[in-house]
Amino acid sequence: MSPRPLLFLLGGALLLAGCRKDLRVTEDGVTLDFSRDTVLFDTVFTTLTTSVTKRFTVRNPDAQAVRVDIALAGGAPSPFRINVDGLSGEHFEDVEIAGKDSAFIFVEVLPGAGGVNTPFLVEDHIRFNTNGVEQEVLLQVWGQDAVVYRPDQYVQGFPPFSYIAGGYDQNGNQICGQVVEWTPEKPILILGYAVVDSCNALVIHPGTRIHVHGGGGLWVYKNGRITAQGLVDQPIVFQGDRLEPAYQDLPGQWDRIWINEGDANQDNVFEHVQVRNALIGIQCETFPLDPLAPTSAARLVLNNVSIRNCSAAGILSRNYRITSNNLLVADAGQFCMALTGGGEYFFNHTTVANFWPFDVRNDPSFLLTNTYQGIDGAVQVRDITASTFQNGIIHGSNANEFLIELEPGGITDYTFTNFLFRTDQPTGDAAHFPDQSSIIRNLNPAFVSSDDLHLTAGSPCIDRGINSTIEALTDLDGQPRSFPPDLGCYEFVP
Repeated sequence: MSPRPLLFLLGGALLLAGCRKDLRVTEDGVTLDFSRDTVLFDTVFTTLTTSVTKRFTVRNPDAQAVRVDIALAGGAPSPFRINVDGLSGEHFEDVEIAGKDSAFIFVEVLPGAGGVNTPFLVEDHIRFNTNGVEQEVLLQVWGQDAVVYRPDQYVQGFPPFSYIAGGYDQNGNQICGQVVEWTPEKPILILGYAVVDSCNALVIHPGTRIHVHGGGGLWVYKNGRITAQGLVDQPIVFQGDRLEPAYQDLPGQWDRIWINEGDANQDNVFEHVQVRNALIGIQCETFPLDPLAPTSAARLVLNNVSIRNCSAAGILSRNYRITSNNLLVADAGQFCMALTGGGEYFFNHTTVANFWPFDVRNDPSFLLTNTYQGIDGAVQVRDITASTFQNGIIHGSNANEFLIELEPGGITDYTFTNFLFRTDQPTGDAAHFPDQSSIIRNLNPAFVSSDDLHLTAGSPCIDRGINSTIEALTDLDGQPRSFPPDLGCYEFVP
């Protein structure tokens, strides 16, 4: 592996002893102190061209300055690079550290492709020789091969993208009928946007992990199709490509899953899928460049799906049909769910909970509206038809987490039954809330915590549901439901 340049913005933070004339340097053996004896990197994708950087400090405990030889044991072939005193390399001689002073050592890693499907361990050492006293700091990283999609298409007005399925052949003819399958043997890494083109399909198998680099996403273009069907013990996971613990719950690490309209026999299906830390989890809408397109005939099916920690919205729907059983949407910077324009909805056993911890949030967790503003700026009133919301919880840290905004001029055929709301909005409309005895207002659902949205004993949601669909005979965890069932996506288990 050839050496790669390593750039750091030190900003004056790295202070090694200068070449002062009065500096007294000891020639005695000195044992240095290290802030850590092992620099451990979490999993790094071997196919990336950049990596994370970590640092540690080296302290001279002696009253006099010392000169230290510092070397990367693996030399130039090593996947690690070190930076000392603002310089990158593998070997540094006579590095001066003043008495009782410290130096910063920066470490970067980029492991080469290992040709294996499972994570593999890469190690090296940094050696320190201080007047004959030899010490080492261990460097470790887990490397992971991945199937990578890099952008190669650049169209003005759209983000850079590559085709997963479809596109055009060398003669400029559209490719149609491709079915591409993603399997769990290697994770999928998306740089930019990855596109499923019209008349093509993507099938994702149980246990597959999809990692998306910052600003990227998955785009199912109109009349394309995605089928992502995991299992309760082998979910399909969409998340960012930073795998360090500090990024586990950090929102906005990648853009979104974007799904356009399709025909009635082209439902886009997500089952046992987890979507984490995006800007928008799933955005389903008619293609924006056609503002007059009717509500999509294709449905978005969300069964046993969780969407968490999105910096804007968990689900953003514009003129789409959605069917869902056992759905969890939690913690978004604006709306957890925004259903806008025309639509036809069936939501059964849904938990919408917004305890957004990062900054002030002014929007409710849930919004239902029949208006839609097209790319031409015109606001349209669309039809909401034959829609049912049942067995759900809408809650959060704001006083109002439930909002319905309707304009006259369109059909508004929807009902809410067996629901707990946190809201200051009226819910007494018999046409849309036909069973007032099944509506619970402004009671605490008694979640385990704001992070764990399972129910605890004494929750007002226990046994308040109605029996419904085959898809909801078990909950999001795969636990059997009692009869009558509990509200939300989780059944209480004593």
